[in-house]
Amino acid sequence: MDELPLISVIVPVYNVEKYLEKCLDSILAQTYPTLEVILIDDGSTDRSGVICDSYATSNPQIKVIHKPNGGLSSARNAGIRHSHGPILTFVDSDDWIAPNMIETLYRNMMAFRADISSCSEFWLRDEISTPASKENTPVAMSPVDAISDMLYQNRLNHSTWGKLYRKSLFDNVDFPEGKIYEDLATFYLLYLQARKIAHTPSQLYYYRLREDSITGNFTLKRLDVLDVTDDIERHIAATHPQLLPAAHDRKLSANFNMMQLLSANGYGDSPHADRCWRNIKKLRYGSLVNPKVRVKNKLGIIASLFGRNTFQLICRAVS
Repeated sequence: MDELPLISVIVPVYNVEKYLEKCLDSILAQTYPTLEVILIDDGSTDRSGVICDSYATSNPQIKVIHKPNGGLSSARNAGIRHSHGPILTFVDSDDWIAPNMIETLYRNMMAFRADISSCSEFWLRDEISTPASKENTPVAMSPVDAISDMLYQNRLNHSTWGKLYRKSLFDNVDFPEGKIYEDLATFYLLYLQARKIAHTPSQLYYYRLREDSITGNFTLKRLDVLDVTDDIERHIAATHPQLLPAAHDRKLSANFNMMQLLSANGYGDSPHADRCWRNIKKLRYGSLVNPKVRVKNKLGIIASLFGRNTFQLICRAVS
């Protein structure tokens, strides 16, 4: 066990006093023994910073960084800079992880000689902790196959959490500060540097659905996803054009989602909605005939064929 490498667990913390202890207890209960835990208190105004300091006092593997509020990307970037392990993982401070998550991901990383190792997750709306599923057979994927799977929103998710990364993957990649959807903005840049990606379907990460989360409430800031999917499209077109159908479908999905939210929140006639509608009309036929596109997007395409007014009525009805 002494030969195991140090793994740095980076936890951005902002006003989560209600949830933080459960998160930290789950990290300290990990079966993988060689961890450093870096808590980035991102200018919390509740007791989160105090809780962080209290845990650090009694747990020498915990280090706390207090900084002015800069957002999730800023906190993650700070955590990377202060980390010492050759392998990183990220845990959101309102979530928690199964006791064997890090050990399982590490074993899969080593078995497949992968640079990224991921697991599946539970989505929970309350404190009920459903037992993690039985171990499922892990697989190895090429970067292109993994990116395709994520863009089509199949087995893999693009979230930063629930994964181990070789730290070197971040040498030339930062999380974009000042934007949300930072996970979507960076995952493909990280994956394209990897040799292999290991994945287990075991649900080892517990993701808490909160109405007061960044993406749980609608603000125009959520339109950042449109810029992010534009960037993905441009990068994929320049480097891996075989992935363009997948990039187009992910962009279409983002525009469907934003068109629905804009219509439901009184922005149905805004320039933002005009932008979404232009993209929907441009992309819908390619995705309609693409057999890899999921049913949800195809239903959205069919609804859009009845025209913008009818489509927006449907958006408001299902919101």
